[in-house]
Amino acid sequence: MTTINSQEDFLRALRENPEWMAAVRALILGEELLQLPVRFDAFVVEQRQVNERVEGRLDRIESDVSGLKAGQARIEARMDRQERDMSTVKGALARWAAQRSEESLPIEMGFEYVRTLSESDLTRMARSANPSLNINDARSFRRADMVVEAKDESGTVYIAMEASYTGDLRDTHRAQRNARLLTEFTGHRAIPVVASVRNVNKVSELVDSGDIYWYELEERDYVVE
Repeated sequence: MTTINSQEDFLRALRENPEWMAAVRALILGEELLQLPVRFDAFVVEQRQVNERVEGRLDRIESDVSGLKAGQARIEARMDRQERDMSTVKGALARWAAQRSEESLPIEMGFEYVRTLSESDLTRMARSANPSLNINDARSFRRADMVVEAKDESGTVYIAMEASYTGDLRDTHRAQRNARLLTEFTGHRAIPVVASVRNVNKVSELVDSGDIYWYELEERDYVVE
């Protein structure tokens, strides 16, 4: 029989008798505290499962977001192409509408219409007057939207027109460059003209200052008969 006379005897007895130690632990801690390690292990397992489900959901959300972004990029690219296509169509219609005014435009400007120069006419003019003309300028010159030869009491005058739905600085620069070349090639006065439905602010300023003539197109000019 184990005799216990001191604390050391009690602790030695517990070490020598594991069932005593278990009984004492249960008495001191109680059932609830004794279950904490088991419950914590179960909590850790459950939390890991929750984390896996959350991570899986986040992965699906991230995949969905990536898909949405890719879809949005495709839509934006398609819209950009459609916008470019629409700009091309509008530009072509503007040139078509403006070229219908080949005789009325000179009259509106106070001149008498003589003829409309073809691309071949402009090519021959540039080649004979300045064979060394920059190739890009020569190509752009002969592809002018419209060049009209007109006259008044002072003699021959040329009208160099560029057409666009919305007149911008590119149109005005081409019209002014072509007018300058026409004067250089022929010795006659040439007037730059922009034909458009509307203009950007910088072009409106050039029109107001008299640096370029604006032939206003109307929406109805875009109706093909």
